Amino acid sequence: MAQLELEVLTDDAPEAAAFEAYWRLNEDGETWAQTVTAIRAEYGLKPQQMTRIAQQAGTAYLTDLLCESCEDPYPVSSRSDLTQALRFESWKCPSCHEREVEEQAARAKEQKARRRAEVYEQYPVLNRPDLEPADLTLFEAIALHTLFSDPAVEDAGLTSPTDIWPKERRWAPEQLRYDFERGLLKAVPRLIKVHPDSHLDAFALDDDGELSDSFYLGRVSYYLMGQADELTDRHPRLLQALNRTFREGPWPTSWAGQWRELWDELVLADAQDYLAMKLGEHHLEMNQGEGTRTALQDALSTFSLGQVFNFIYRAAKDSAAYYQRGGVNKRQAANSTIGRISASADRARANGWDVKPFGRPWNLPLSAIGETFFSKVMWQPDMMQVASRDAQVPLHAWPAENAAEGTGDEGSEEVPHPVPGIDEEGTWIGLGKTPGATPWPDVNDLLKLEPGTVTAIVSVPTAGRSTMALNIALHNATAERLTVFSTCEINSDTIERKLVSATCGADLRYPADTVDFDSVRRRASESSVRVPGWHTPTIGLPLEQVFREAATTVIPPQRGRLALWVVDTIQSYSELDEEGLALSMDVARRIAEEHNLAVLITARALSEGPDEPLELRHVPTPIARGANTIVELHRDGVYWTNLPDADSATVRALKVGGKQCKESVSLKFEAPFCRFVRTDR
Repeated sequence: MAQLELEVLTDDAPEAAAFEAYWRLNEDGETWAQTVTAIRAEYGLKPQQMTRIAQQAGTAYLTDLLCESCEDPYPVSSRSDLTQALRFESWKCPSCHEREVEEQAARAKEQKARRRAEVYEQYPVLNRPDLEPADLTLFEAIALHTLFSDPAVEDAGLTSPTDIWPKERRWAPEQLRYDFERGLLKAVPRLIKVHPDSHLDAFALDDDGELSDSFYLGRVSYYLMGQADELTDRHPRLLQALNRTFREGPWPTSWAGQWRELWDELVLADAQDYLAMKLGEHHLEMNQGEGTRTALQDALSTFSLGQVFNFIYRAAKDSAAYYQRGGVNKRQAANSTIGRISASADRARANGWDVKPFGRPWNLPLSAIGETFFSKVMWQPDMMQVASRDAQVPLHAWPAENAAEGTGDEGSEEVPHPVPGIDEEGTWIGLGKTPGATPWPDVNDLLKLEPGTVTAIVSVPTAGRSTMALNIALHNATAERLTVFSTCEINSDTIERKLVSATCGADLRYPADTVDFDSVRRRASESSVRVPGWHTPTIGLPLEQVFREAATTVIPPQRGRLALWVVDTIQSYSELDEEGLALSMDVARRIAEEHNLAVLITARALSEGPDEPLELRHVPTPIARGANTIVELHRDGVYWTNLPDADSATVRALKVGGKQCKESVSLKFEAPFCRFVRTDR
């Protein structure tokens, strides 16, 4: 039975009477004395007037329901509200609820401040002598280099927790990550320490809810031990010393006996990941124990990781077929995979077979530690093709007096400079391996694509500048430099076909008649090539908006910092007049400088006639003035819609580093494969 108390707030007698009639209950206290329709008819009110009177002419209080804190009665806003309020067992008025929320927030803030003070007391920031490469093991040097090379360290000198490193570039293989992190923490002398500004959830609590002396690996941030008071001043010196040692040598003496164990650990982890991935594609899974590790280690002792990937691929496929034939469950079929891998490795070893190595699939990228170790430290252009037993440390790793001794019989031979090449199947195996910004070593003297600069490739129409720009984007993406290709010259499907065609050397211009595109695409995905991000913004879209889409949607910021942005062609994202092109060039320069990235643009230009090379005076003035480097792509016979029979091409410098230049490099244009290649391969 409801007990209502009315507070009339109007001096208008008819409205006050209507208000009281609205809230009047029968003697049973459960039903209304009059319906709303009857009240409106009695007082001549419209629906809107009745609603206003019920809400504004006074306030009805339910005296049976009091605030738990201040004991004020519940204010009822309507008849339906009363029906709902009668179901409440308890109630708290808004002011008391708000005060309680504020008190809880204050207590939480106070508790957080107290916890943070306890963390600061337990984990003080310490100073120690600066670290030198000679103080570190090879693993420690590589692990510290990857941790403190992360751009996030620049802000406060603190590492990102290893749990939040992106899947596309994990800090370490997942099954080794905690062991590696623990190894760094327990190193003597101390190399890194937990910083008290780590997230509070990273620190463990005891049974009483108090701070313990433990923390969670993967969640904390570390700082580097050193003498500088500012943490941001500690890591640059060590990184410079490590880069110099990795690049020029010599290595500390102890490293010579440590690299092979790290190599074996990393390739074993990759083999386990690939095995799990391939079984998962067939909806099979297995628990990888010591037996699995032993079998894979045995195969890797003789064969390269790429060759072991070959064994795993075939074994997983055979296990899936074994399950499909029936008679066994999924676990039995999956467990048979290890026996198949071992048998394949044994047969290949006994017969001396030349096993074809697989490339690294795009969805199984190298970890940051793996990338630093194999590329920066070991100087391996493609670690997938080198077995551990055949690997050699770089020549500069040895002290000068021991260099010839360290290289054995090959010490007198010249170490070949890695150049792009095409294998017998037509695959462009040189992508990403050639040092420099392009896949053509001689062109790298002209096109450096340095961060903070704008480089232009100019040509007459149909010369192939879009293809050349796409080749450069593919090379940089494969070299694991985040790259985006923005174009309205080519549609998205055509971009993918051009990338696959260039990678595999397959003519995909008429795929339905010549080759199965899906099979070629699978072959490309199993190679070590990584494709750039790409998108096709609408023609005429402002260049700044094109970049915003490239840097947020195509390559999300959490994947890392964009290194190269390719715009094909810049006139498509400019107003038609010279003033519009100048504005776009200003935007390109500002983006390059503010984001410290290399911007490569392509642009149309016209010479006096066919076979006449372009000169700097033919280049649109805003580009000639605004680009740091300008090169011309020239092909004899190309002019507007004319297509030459010859496949020769020339890259000729018009302006390098702000100065006019006349150097040139010859290339060969493989039109069916959408790629330019060296003429001397």
